[in-house]
Amino acid sequence: MLERLQQLFHDLVSRAPSGQAPCIQHYAEDSPASQTPSVDTPNRTSDDHVSSGHLPTEASSSVPCIKLGDINRQTSYPTASGGLGDVYKCTWNRGESSDEVAVKYPRFPSLSDSDIFIINKNFDRETRIWAKLKHQYVLPLHGTVEQFGPFRAFVSPWMPNGTLESYLEHAHETLSMIDRLRLLKQIAEGLQYLHDHNVIHGDLTNGNVLVAADGSPRLADFGISNIMVQSNPAFSYHTGAVRWVAPELVDPPEDQPIQCATKSTDIYALGGIMLQVLHGKQPYWWLKSAIHVISAKFKRTEPIDSSVEIEPNHLDFMRRCWSTESELRPSVEEVINYLQEALSNETSSA
Repeated sequence: MLERLQQLFHDLVSRAPSGQAPCIQHYAEDSPASQTPSVDTPNRTSDDHVSSGHLPTEASSSVPCIKLGDINRQTSYPTASGGLGDVYKCTWNRGESSDEVAVKYPRFPSLSDSDIFIINKNFDRETRIWAKLKHQYVLPLHGTVEQFGPFRAFVSPWMPNGTLESYLEHAHETLSMIDRLRLLKQIAEGLQYLHDHNVIHGDLTNGNVLVAADGSPRLADFGISNIMVQSNPAFSYHTGAVRWVAPELVDPPEDQPIQCATKSTDIYALGGIMLQVLHGKQPYWWLKSAIHVISAKFKRTEPIDSSVEIEPNHLDFMRRCWSTESELRPSVEEVINYLQEALSNETSSA
């Protein structure tokens, strides 16, 4: 077993051969027929989505290219760094006004000029998808900026509360259960919007949910991470991310050696978000290394242990999200309905 785990871990952090990158996450778009078809498509029409979001027309979905001279870094060094790149806090000068923005620059290992060209073409495709997404709980894309390096950097609104993880660390004592349930419902509504438009997030973690000044969430990094994974499978399991990954993506069935992310694997990750928001614990918090987490997933060990007291109804629902049988996991609509009911119960008893 140990040898198998070590080999798997080695495979995850090794560069995939050309044309054999694992399908960890996928976007359904109006792309050429050569693209992988979407998976886990819900029985809904394209018009069936939350009222607070919509897809703009094709004419309004182009990605603005922002001039490098209009972006001023506020610090010489990245404000934040993660498995997918570096984030700089910048000022975007827009003539008579200026905005604080986050500029995210993807970080790759050494690549050839041809690799860089292909990756930039893939970025063009994914940013076109991102630019179409308009929802209050999905991070918007202002545009891209070149000459930060060999790759395009992504310009989006600055989120003063940082990631969900950092927000919960400093707001842990002040958030009521009502606040936590409302935050979770907002995250689920953002995910519902993505799913309703056949976008699989594929990398939903506490670091890819950002928090705005008013405490509301913004889902992020569903486009950048897709390209990173295609370039190098190690990015699918960057530090900490393996805790949120559905077990079938780590240990796929023998007859399906390449397993794509689906709406169901997003729900598995959402169960981990629920655990952290409600009870302040990451999945498998008692395990310190990625290889031990992978081992637990091989054994189909739950992401919780008995050291934390969890309200029975919440625990039962999270366990549905973590079901090892993906078809038994709830839809995002069921998650929202559950959270709405829990929120109503908390409000009436307050």
